[in-house]
Amino acid sequence: PNDHTRGASPHHHSPRAMVADNDLGLGQVTDLISHSKYWKESAIFVVEDDSQDGFDHQDAHRIPAFVMSPYTRPGAVIHTRYDFPSVVRSVELILGLRPMNLFDGTATPMYDAFTPTLQNIAPFCAVPATYPLLEENPASPRSAVARRSLRYDTHVPDRITQRLLDEVLWKSVRGAHSTVPPAGPNADAGG
Repeated sequence: PNDHTRGASPHHHSPRAMVADNDLGLGQVTDLISHSKYWKESAIFVVEDDSQDGFDHQDAHRIPAFVMSPYTRPGAVIHTRYDFPSVVRSVELILGLRPMNLFDGTATPMYDAFTPTLQNIAPFCAVPATYPLLEENPASPRSAVARRSLRYDTHVPDRITQRLLDEVLWKSVRGAHSTVPPAGPNADAGG
């Protein structure tokens, strides 16, 4: 999946198309695993890999995390504070593994997300993409966000400051004259 995007660089897939591709890929992986004989013993954890700097109104490091499993609480929205080591610790506990280090060993396991009994073994059926996956950014670098995207190496993730990429993505989706929200509390000041 291509969810890092190439900003608004001309002749590349648009940010919306790349995120839609990522969503489709996640649905297809979940579909495949949930239709397999392993589903009753599976847990799929999904987290964002770049949570250091965002628009969240409470904390710029806060991200959504998803767990798909026959043992998860159906439809639950958990408000417990977890972090990435919590995911690692939860996987270790499920697999019966010892912690690798102090960070995962002291992390809070995601107990709130699970139940001790099977809740729903029905397989997940992926839905077709509803957004054009091949949509490209405009070919001409006339827009300010396209010109800004061209100044940075977007071929490799994390080569552009988060704050700049956030602005490029926001304006490419919401419009050139839209107001970009400020970075959330605790955002990386150099972002």
